[in-house]
Amino acid sequence: MERPPTIYTNPKTGTQMHKKIRILIVTDSPVLPTGQAETTRLIFGGLLERHPDEYEIHQIGLFQCYACTTPKWPVYPTKMIKDRNGKLNFSPDDKYAEKTFFSVAAKVQPDIVFALGDPQNVLHLCLPRTHRRFKLILYINIDGLPLPPGFGPALSRADQIVTATEFAKDVLARCPDVDFQDKLSYIYSPADTQRFSPVTDKIKADMRRDLFPPWMAQDAFLLGWVGRNQWRKQIWVQYKVLHYLRTGEYLVCHDCKRISLFDWDPSRQTHLHRQRLTLESRPGYNYDACAHCGSKQIEQAKPLEDIFLWCHMADEPVKEWPTRRLEEQFAVQRGRDLYYTPEHNLKASLGPEDMPTLFRLWDCLLYLSGGEGFGIPAWEAMSCGIPSVYTDYSGHGELLTRAQAGIPVTGILQPEQGLCLWRMIADVPQTIEAVRRLYYDNTLRKSLGANARKYVGQFTVESLVEKWNQIFHWG
Repeated sequence: MERPPTIYTNPKTGTQMHKKIRILIVTDSPVLPTGQAETTRLIFGGLLERHPDEYEIHQIGLFQCYACTTPKWPVYPTKMIKDRNGKLNFSPDDKYAEKTFFSVAAKVQPDIVFALGDPQNVLHLCLPRTHRRFKLILYINIDGLPLPPGFGPALSRADQIVTATEFAKDVLARCPDVDFQDKLSYIYSPADTQRFSPVTDKIKADMRRDLFPPWMAQDAFLLGWVGRNQWRKQIWVQYKVLHYLRTGEYLVCHDCKRISLFDWDPSRQTHLHRQRLTLESRPGYNYDACAHCGSKQIEQAKPLEDIFLWCHMADEPVKEWPTRRLEEQFAVQRGRDLYYTPEHNLKASLGPEDMPTLFRLWDCLLYLSGGEGFGIPAWEAMSCGIPSVYTDYSGHGELLTRAQAGIPVTGILQPEQGLCLWRMIADVPQTIEAVRRLYYDNTLRKSLGANARKYVGQFTVESLVEKWNQIFHWG
């Protein structure tokens, strides 16, 4: 498709005037505390700042009611309905603007529709070229494989498809019987390296003195997590890891340096008596030898009582992982072992301008997600020079591994209900080994953090905004 004309003639005066490119965005509202909202703010806020006379921006904002900031362009919310209790909720047939899009598009008359989201949430926008007057650009998050049948042909109707990672691009490129021609590429999310930046040890200590709860040691080794409580995130693993780290109820081999876990007894919420101990990784194996190499040079680990977990996660009612139940099952307690950002909920307790504070307080991001389309929390941690322990899978695994910005762990893959996309469940012993390496080696932490900061420097807002500027002008 050709570039939209930038000069038009005023029919009343006959004079030539500059015509801005009108873009209609369809994704999470820019007022939200989500990764998609942050990416949208950075791209289009940067475009308006660097090219104020080139663009006119409008947006259909998904989940607008969870606002935590103010937008810089007009936002049209999706439809809401009242439930039986009179509470406003999303209309199920308009959750991703299935209806709102057509009315707003008719009103705005965009030159370009830009949709950011998971493939299943943008399919209704993929109209044949003969049924629309706008150029359709999709910015796709793919957080697992394979691509479900039927998605490829629908997505191929777009004029251009940009994926958030090369992982996602490869998943799309493998679609059978679909030729994406030259319309498929990938671009990382911009890294806001000015807002998210490292701080000195002294500043970090001062921040901890002001913001830590009184029961948490100022010199603690602090693990951090940012994300929603969803099945895809597999957050239960971090509760289990925290339990083992703080209790020392595992074996350390002095020869191969590997970790072996004692068999878990959920009915007693504790471990079996030492004379009856078995190894979780090899049931029935004698605990007197390493389960990995057979060495006798093993000992039970010492509890690391100065390790804590800070969860920036809404304690929302969910059916998958009720946090109170997880705390009970893995014998960890809020106010002793872990801490939740005060008053954090779906509407957030921290706006975008305050998020860097979290990462600067932490020593490591514990990012054991089962799959991410990109992984904005990992990107922000990297910008702050914070290393990660992470699942080596999907989008976040790609960018962290390329940057050598942390320690990857593997696991098993399990298909998720519904679309059957594969999710990774992190290997707990590997995760414990990775955290212990960072805990005992400050030089390694600083080295990985420096790698992270250096890598994100290639993807600043200014440089990636210019890539999008070129796409919007020429395709």
